[in-house]
Amino acid sequence: MLPCRFTLLLIAGALTACGGGSGGGGGMVPSPCSVSTEKNFVRDATYEWYLFPDLLPAQVNASQFATTQELLDFMTAEARAQGKDRHFSYVTTQAEDSSFLQEGEFIGFGFRVRIDGNRVYFMEAFESSPASEAGISRGAELLAIDSGSGFVGVANILPSDPNLSNAFGPAEEGVVRGFRYSTGGIVIDRSLTKRVVTIQPIPDDGVAVLTLPSNPAVKVGYVNLRTYITTANAPLRNAFDQFSAQEIDHFIVDLRYNGGGLISVSEFLGDLFGQGRRADDVYSNLRFRSSKSAEDRTHFFEPQPESVGPVAIAFIGTGATASASEMTMNSMKSWVTAASLIGANTYGKPVGQSPFDLTGCETRLRLVTFRSTNRDEEGDYYDGLAGTLPFCGAADDLDHPMNDPMEASTAAALYWLQTGSCPPTGAAPLVAGKPAAAIDTRYPVPDQPTPAQIHLPGLY
Repeated sequence: MLPCRFTLLLIAGALTACGGGSGGGGGMVPSPCSVSTEKNFVRDATYEWYLFPDLLPAQVNASQFATTQELLDFMTAEARAQGKDRHFSYVTTQAEDSSFLQEGEFIGFGFRVRIDGNRVYFMEAFESSPASEAGISRGAELLAIDSGSGFVGVANILPSDPNLSNAFGPAEEGVVRGFRYSTGGIVIDRSLTKRVVTIQPIPDDGVAVLTLPSNPAVKVGYVNLRTYITTANAPLRNAFDQFSAQEIDHFIVDLRYNGGGLISVSEFLGDLFGQGRRADDVYSNLRFRSSKSAEDRTHFFEPQPESVGPVAIAFIGTGATASASEMTMNSMKSWVTAASLIGANTYGKPVGQSPFDLTGCETRLRLVTFRSTNRDEEGDYYDGLAGTLPFCGAADDLDHPMNDPMEASTAAALYWLQTGSCPPTGAAPLVAGKPAAAIDTRYPVPDQPTPAQIHLPGLY
């Protein structure tokens, strides 16, 4: 058995154990951080802890693979083919993983994009980032990129670089790119340099008190949570302190670009919705493979001083909404009769990863080891949550701020909170001359994403 340190941060807590086990060959090697040692470590931890042991190859010779990631991809190929592990398991470093999940730090330009057919739009620019300092804002259209040899139109780049990974460059400080974009009918050229960017989990305009369209007396608490990282707890507490003080019980939780993160933050958000919940009321369960069932755990509601008692919650989601975000929706639907999904179907990731660290090395394996269920043991939503909640399709309207009552998804959420039904169809905004629903919308993730890009699709 290889030496290791296994820490279940999980995305939640502080269980410890040691990965190892069967796997066909291998053994100790002289260097604790050699590629050979890393591959044996990844192989053994996967055989011992992977959530889907019946989908792993009977045995594998780790020496046949050039890198640990190639080995891991081979071992998880069948689960990936079945849509149960779409590259959710990956090899990274402890520093890179922790810097994002604990501090919200990543190296990049500080914007997020979505690809609509052969056109590219900025969804948002993070505060105090190269992108925001250059004036890039939500709704601007990216027209061309200069990688050093002159501007090339994005429509010409996409066929050979569908995720724009090469065009945007590696996640390294000092990488420079030129961007030509259109905003308000004006074409602008800017040069941006990648550096360390710190994400605000809730944007500057991410908390608002709205009202129902035809009943202004009913207040609606709106919160836009970008990502589930440690630094999200304090702004969430502040937001719900405002809602509680105004006795608000109708809510919009905007998770449209939230690819997940720490389960502990999902649990904390549940606690903030837990006013009046008892100590034995179940928010969520984590279920490991049968041989590791001793690791199973349940989170019971722990109401906070700022907690509210929701009468209705409209969750806004898209295909970029995944993991801990979906866990929040799936868990709360057991407790709030009037809970809905507005926007588009979610990604479909009802499983989570545990981190395994190789002793004396920076190597960290993030491995799918558990599934999440709610109070009623409902989970396995690999096809997304649209079929499990009242669902109203709505466009992600880049012409308005996300908290604007005129923005398509937010307007649909307010309509649903007021009427309990979806708004009339036929009023969807157009994108490139076509109804938004007809556009092939993608939130690009590089072939070898950083932890930040996994949790924040479209991030560069």
